Amino acid sequence: MAAMTLPVLMTTGSTFAAPARVPGNFADEAFKNVWMRTDSLVDNGTVKRSYFWGPVPGFTTSEDYAEGPNGKHLVQYFDKSRMEINNPNGDKSNPFYVTNGLLTEELIYGRIQTGNNKYEFRYPAEIDLASDNDDTGAGTPTYASFRSVVYGQNQSRVGETIADTINRLGFVGSDNVYTSYSVKYAYYEPATKHNIPDKFWAFLNQSGPIVQDGKTVNAKLNDPYFYATGYPIAEAYWASVKIAGVNNVAVLIQPYERRVLTYVPTAPEGFKVQMGNIGQHYYAWRYSGAGKPKPPAVRCQRTPIRGFGKVWADHPEVQGELGCTYEDERVVTVAQQYFEHGQMIDVIGNYGYYGSGYKTIYVLFEDGTLQSFPDNFVDGSPEPNIQAPPGLYTPVRGFGKVWREGTGARVRERLGWATAPETVAVGQIPPVPGPVPTVAPVGPTPTPVPPGLGGAIQHFDKGLMVFAGPVLKKIYVLYSEHGYGTYDIDHWAVYNDTYVEP
Repeated sequence: MAAMTLPVLMTTGSTFAAPARVPGNFADEAFKNVWMRTDSLVDNGTVKRSYFWGPVPGFTTSEDYAEGPNGKHLVQYFDKSRMEINNPNGDKSNPFYVTNGLLTEELIYGRIQTGNNKYEFRYPAEIDLASDNDDTGAGTPTYASFRSVVYGQNQSRVGETIADTINRLGFVGSDNVYTSYSVKYAYYEPATKHNIPDKFWAFLNQSGPIVQDGKTVNAKLNDPYFYATGYPIAEAYWASVKIAGVNNVAVLIQPYERRVLTYVPTAPEGFKVQMGNIGQHYYAWRYSGAGKPKPPAVRCQRTPIRGFGKVWADHPEVQGELGCTYEDERVVTVAQQYFEHGQMIDVIGNYGYYGSGYKTIYVLFEDGTLQSFPDNFVDGSPEPNIQAPPGLYTPVRGFGKVWREGTGARVRERLGWATAPETVAVGQIPPVPGPVPTVAPVGPTPTPVPPGLGGAIQHFDKGLMVFAGPVLKKIYVLYSEHGYGTYDIDHWAVYNDTYVEP
């Protein structure tokens, strides 16, 4: 199967020239059938509406996916999405045998999903999601702009006229000028607690000509409504952007799990609501490094070294998130444990002012947010008898206490069960003779680490880095989404420690 290169063009354009017949080079017959259902009639001019996928199939490959055969799944890129087959032995008659990826979430959160609960962290994409790709206006939002709004949840706003706005920096506001377009919320989605505007609700539920079993019939284009888009992950926001070379065009934007919907009141009928070219954007971000944030303009008097320094130097987004450091890295003990929907790390050390101690557990949720708790577990304390399902683990000691008692943050509900025993990297501060300190053997035994090979921590202006030890070789970046400093950290990312001692 020949692969096709996917260049990046304007959002309003198409990646490939429109074919005169059904295009070839589909990676799988199932991909072709999904495309034929909605887009073949658009392509041959039978109907006047926007594409659901795009005029022709693009680049195809097998990408990492833990639950797929041999840890892979078949994917093919289109202008407006990426088709996937996660289980080639599944029921081919099931409409969800072919799915399209959670590309919007990945671009906004800055992570590549490599399994049901596995992610490779990168950077939120600073790619214009609803305008020409040369639009650099301050009012033009990117995928990264929506980081400030996708974590929230809302009450029903059905019937409310939409005047909310968002700009490139992710700042939201309200402008009554947009009420003249009379767009109102029409549906409240309880699954994600977000509202859907009437224009998008009508688009997602529209019926029209489709191709089914080789015949043209009338049916719903999306069935169910979230088939192509997934659920909404934020409210809808107005912006003033550049489209087809015209500046200051009003566009309503709403991100969904798998697509981005836009409504342009001044566009021709049949094209006012469209799905953005997220397939183009994601491909360029994943394979060409598009959308990297610019390195911060600030010059630091002190910069980190070794593993911390390499992560800081290699990732401009880390520099922007953390700012400058004001101290040397310090050796600490770091415990870590994986869960179904996130991780926990425990940082223990005597490095505070006047020799004060520090024991803090950071709960790292899979959506990129975090909560911190003091580790006040007393060694030797009895553990509740909570049996995990087969193949999973009940967290114990400090992790178990936070997991059970962190009700305000719904820690147990949000994390699920542990998927592996905790790993402990013991730091000796100051170095002491004798064996590595041990913990009472309650529950799964932590993975031991030789003496002196502990974790490390370093504070920065807007957050901190934590090295989880030589077994995991992971560096965690903990920071404040709003840049308020180390006392208000609420987000996280993780990177492989690739530093090699000279």
